[in-house]
Amino acid sequence: MFSNPFSPIFGGKPDVFFGREKILAMFDHAMIDTGSDDRALFLTGTRGSGKTALLEQLSIRAKAQKRKVVDLGPDNTIAQLIYALTGYDEVTKTINPQASFSVLGVGGGVSGKSVSKTEHIGREDLQTVLLEACSNYKKGLLVTVDEIQKVPIEDISSLCNAFQMASRKGCDIMLAVAGLPYAYSAVIRHEGCTYLRRATHEELGLFTWEETADAFHKIFSEIKGLSVSQNIIEELNQASYGHPYLMQLLGYHLILHINDRVTDKKHSITDDEVQTAITNAKFAYEQRALKPLVDELPNSEKEYLVKMSECLNSDRLANGSDIARKLGVTITRISKQRAYLIDHGIIASPEHGKVMFCVPYLADYVKRGEHVSDAITVARKRKV
Repeated sequence: MFSNPFSPIFGGKPDVFFGREKILAMFDHAMIDTGSDDRALFLTGTRGSGKTALLEQLSIRAKAQKRKVVDLGPDNTIAQLIYALTGYDEVTKTINPQASFSVLGVGGGVSGKSVSKTEHIGREDLQTVLLEACSNYKKGLLVTVDEIQKVPIEDISSLCNAFQMASRKGCDIMLAVAGLPYAYSAVIRHEGCTYLRRATHEELGLFTWEETADAFHKIFSEIKGLSVSQNIIEELNQASYGHPYLMQLLGYHLILHINDRVTDKKHSITDDEVQTAITNAKFAYEQRALKPLVDELPNSEKEYLVKMSECLNSDRLANGSDIARKLGVTITRISKQRAYLIDHGIIASPEHGKVMFCVPYLADYVKRGEHVSDAITVARKRKV
């Protein structure tokens, strides 16, 4: 059995990480250079583009340099951060049992039992908490926040204000956040998020042909006893479109299929094995990535994508006027749907009046109409 280093865990930590060398190098330099503009990073990309995996790599690299690292999710983000920095989220204050007072120059006192009052530490206290914590971490602090689009804007604002003050005071801090494409514009437009407005924005797109080929070569070369030809690499490259999640799926299903069939300790990957892996990986990708993506879209945006898929030319571009004509409306009427899909990184406009798909296999998926659930399809056929 051959070891399988590929791990297509959606939103999780893969066993093998590839690509994004530029961002990693930039981050490594920023850890050393306290004046670097790259100490605040805003990562955006569609699902499966590797945002969470990249955040984890930044976390690993920072820990290797002995930095204090706090990795946060979108739920109760500020409370998570305060607890991670202090170890508690409430404080109990005791009122002095003997208080002195003075009235018209005549002193006096009052005695009684002490009174305790428990106070919750909220986002209004974050700035104080962060400054105090920074003084304790001599090697610096890194905070990462995943799925930033789910964090309330008030919490993001509090985070930005606290980091802004800590930077002003010369603290050795770094912040990296990640989210879907539309999150960036939503955050930087907010008045209280100046800190992230100045952050380095990196859009995680598809890998180039060369980057994808290098990644596959590197990973397969580390699997003992398994050999892969250049033609096989090119087939995997083409099928993956350079999409990180698809690359993980293809590699995983290929090794899985080989291990089901081969008992020898040495094996050369065949074209038939690759084709089977591509079929299995595409099915998994549609179920785990494309179906959830389309299910979350408003009906009008779904219909836009369906008609857009029918208008693609040989360059995989569609004219906006053709889409409007198929929908039976004016081009102005579909501007809202177009803007929504662009903001979410699902489509792009590379030329005036034209749009293209940004998510691999999505055009064929919506064109087949498989975004409609099986339950609905059966019910319609039986005319319930």
